[in-house]
Amino acid sequence: KEVNKTNCQLRFTNLTNNQNAYLMQLDIYGNVDMSKTPALGTFKVNGTQYQAADIFDEAADGTMTATVEISKKDKKISAENPLTDVVAENGEIKSISYTDIENGTLVAIVVSANNEDVTYNLKVVFKPDFTLTYYNTDGTKFADTQTVEKDSKIETLRSSSDVTVAEGQAFRGWFAQTDGGEKYTADYVVTSDLNLYAVATEVETESTTKRYTFDLTDKYFYDEDHEAFNATGGSFHDGTHGWSFSQNGKIELLVGGHAYINLGLCQYSSGDITLTDAQGNTVGTVPAKATKDGAMTSIEYTGAAGTLTLSFGGTTYLHRVIIANVQDSPIEKNAQGWYVVKAGDAGNLLTTLEVANSAATSDARTYIFVPDGTYDLGNTVLTPISGNNISLIGQSIDKTIIVNTPKEEGIAVTATFLVTGQNTYFQDLTLKNAYDYYKPGFAGRAVVIQDKGARTICKNVKMLSYQDTYYSNNNSQYYFETSDIHGTVDFICGSGDVFFNKCTLTVEPRTADGSGECTITAPNTDQSCKFGYVFDGCTIDSKAEKFNYGRAWNNTPRCVYLNTTLLQPDKLVSTRWTLAGMNVVADKFAEYKTVNSDGTVISPDSWKQTFTYNTTQKAMETILTDEEAAGYALDKVFADWTPAAYAAQLNMTKVTANGNTLTWAAVEGATAYAVFNGDTFVGMTTDPSFTATDGDAKAYKVRAANAHGGFGPAIAVGEETGISNATPSSDTVATYYYNAQGQKVTSAAKGLVIKVSVNKNGEKSVVKVKKPF
Repeated sequence: KEVNKTNCQLRFTNLTNNQNAYLMQLDIYGNVDMSKTPALGTFKVNGTQYQAADIFDEAADGTMTATVEISKKDKKISAENPLTDVVAENGEIKSISYTDIENGTLVAIVVSANNEDVTYNLKVVFKPDFTLTYYNTDGTKFADTQTVEKDSKIETLRSSSDVTVAEGQAFRGWFAQTDGGEKYTADYVVTSDLNLYAVATEVETESTTKRYTFDLTDKYFYDEDHEAFNATGGSFHDGTHGWSFSQNGKIELLVGGHAYINLGLCQYSSGDITLTDAQGNTVGTVPAKATKDGAMTSIEYTGAAGTLTLSFGGTTYLHRVIIANVQDSPIEKNAQGWYVVKAGDAGNLLTTLEVANSAATSDARTYIFVPDGTYDLGNTVLTPISGNNISLIGQSIDKTIIVNTPKEEGIAVTATFLVTGQNTYFQDLTLKNAYDYYKPGFAGRAVVIQDKGARTICKNVKMLSYQDTYYSNNNSQYYFETSDIHGTVDFICGSGDVFFNKCTLTVEPRTADGSGECTITAPNTDQSCKFGYVFDGCTIDSKAEKFNYGRAWNNTPRCVYLNTTLLQPDKLVSTRWTLAGMNVVADKFAEYKTVNSDGTVISPDSWKQTFTYNTTQKAMETILTDEEAAGYALDKVFADWTPAAYAAQLNMTKVTANGNTLTWAAVEGATAYAVFNGDTFVGMTTDPSFTATDGDAKAYKVRAANAHGGFGPAIAVGEETGISNATPSSDTVATYYYNAQGQKVTSAAKGLVIKVSVNKNGEKSVVKVKKPF
């Protein structure tokens, strides 16, 4: 067909139907003879020249249209104040007419060539005014507003004289968001209506306890808004590298005595970073170049309060600078070699992690104990665990809670923890990403652990989020045992060989009203990994309307469920998996002997499915044989690693009290003992004895730590075992079963079983049941 205004098409191929596609620019070149077509070239409006080809568009009727905005300070275009220097590109100017319209003038320019006329309709209008609305620090709106013409500078910002500023704070300026973001200045050019928010923040002082965090990857970090940070010879580079400092650059930092200066380093830096005190004495020197991008290093200062100076021996990029003042709350190991976090103190936890990351080595384990409490990290994301062999041990899975609330969604930018170290060990913790998933417009990815490390172990860890809760982001090995992972969409996603041993997968509602289907996994298995995700003896507890086992993400996705208990089998979709891959077809999706809550096998004997991605198809049998399932045993998946042995818990036998002295038989393999007065942590020891200094010694409990620092079950004074023989209540509303190792099992389990009954009041009773084989 003839190519004209009707018969002209563009066709795009190789786009994925279920993924967003972005086209930023499209340039089309061709040989078109425009020499015979009337065309307007250039013209001037109040002395400003315009190129017609840059601003005019062709309308459906063949006329050309454009709009030029002029300031109200300029003279209106009219026959008395006409366009000047009107030049045709092709042909000649046949006529120019001026017609008054609302807010301006319509100029009709007729260009003639080869007996053809083309009309250029130019609207010359006055620029609109925009309204600036100001808000106080408490969110209330100031009654008076400000009007600024489009494309003009603000010039004069509202006075801060009536802004509410709390004691101990300082007014920092007018910002685009209630908590900061971009700061408006008098030179800001207005292009729309604006809300301007007064922001006041704490005045930084020579504190003996506070943490001051300076995020240099934030382009809206303003040096002038901080008393404890004063930089010269440096400026924002970009969101990846942070600030760039020249060889002569420096940062002055205000400290309150004993402090750690913790630095987030960049792999592209050079030279050294030196910290000096107020007298010019060198406190410490560290390499500026990071071995892992974003890795933290720490320099300890133990002098008097005052100003310290960071100086740079080469071009240096800094991701962040943190002043951790610890004069009144030192970060130090106890006599047993453990860091013990101050209960419920999020700042103390962060500082402890930073110090531990810097001090960690490859030939020894670094232990951190976190007592029960809620550690609210606020908007902090990607808290690093970059050192090797770090153990983060909580007191209990339900009462030791670490939580963050990201400002924005994203798989790469929201994680509560970013693990880059090797052999990290988590135990007895709840880790929560509190991003508001159900808020309208907020649905998105919010990670709890982004694991770029190697051989991480999670024992008795509860992860709370919705989308992308656990993200294995490295082709390594990872191990979960008796943990509980919550989510809605792809909430276990990524690469690597990951073994989930007797874990609970809690499927949360897809939407606020409970409707919708959820997807548990999204494997992105690299070809260097043989197994992908392997779930063995796990329980799926679905609060969602429907769920499926998983869907293919990238590379060669592999996922297998062995001996899985479905508490709500009717909620599993009929296909069991999502058959259509996101970017690739599934490589190996399978299950083996899935059971219901009574232990009855409910998986079919055969379930052949065809998995697809666009036109690619792969048919496979998704039910494993006994022989195939045996190939996914733990020692087959990890032939050269024994994480279950590292996670094995040590059991105490008996604790006695003689006055205020507690004694017990030493536990073989124990690296330390934690002692509690009721549920309150009181201390540690490496000896099989402890002196009670508060309360009744009979209320004390003791737990033994394994080599990775995980504390086993508590035993109270006078108990022979950690299990009571209480009688279940007649008001029982839920019953759970555990084996002798504390692993959750079904009611069909044989041998010695621990039966836990929960009554209406939430009280628990525990009995030992011996069930014959």
